[in-house]
Amino acid sequence: MRFWEKIESLLQYSQRLARLMKTKLAALALAAALSLAGCVSNRTLETTIQGRVPMGKPISVAIPIDGEFSGEKYPQSGYGVARRLVSSLLPYFPGSAVGVSNSEYHIIPELLHWENRATEWSGKPDRVKVSLPLYRGQQLIGSALVKAKSSWWTLGGDRPEDLIELPFDVYAAGLAGIKKPNRLVIEK
Repeated sequence: MRFWEKIESLLQYSQRLARLMKTKLAALALAAALSLAGCVSNRTLETTIQGRVPMGKPISVAIPIDGEFSGEKYPQSGYGVARRLVSSLLPYFPGSAVGVSNSEYHIIPELLHWENRATEWSGKPDRVKVSLPLYRGQQLIGSALVKAKSSWWTLGGDRPEDLIELPFDVYAAGLAGIKKPNRLVIEK
């Protein structure tokens, strides 16, 4: 009988060991999933008033005031945003340009939040929030908000301007009537 008792004891021990391994494996899987979740950047385009501009009409884009965060100013960030927006508009609206012009349509961007962090060593993500009011003459005909946040893990070299590229492309297509998102969330 001792032989069967030892077998039963060994079986109980292996079952306890299997439960312990499952618990540790589940904890390891959860930790991996949580760490990978931080590697995702998030970009959002919220359109509150869907503006529409006939394709081919040029749009002038004003240069917003440069971004600032915690007392640190980011020179040329306003110009970079305006240039990036014009780059997105040009396929649908040739002749669009940065600065004041005789265009019937105007976008006057505003940098609501501009946070350029050294994410690769601090783990703090870059953050951007840009308001995009669209005017026809003096009348507001469209309004959108772009928000973006980089992942907390990066190999370096990311800039807030890189985060707004895709939402600006979708916004420009929406103005042309190609896509009409009221809210778009992009995770990369």
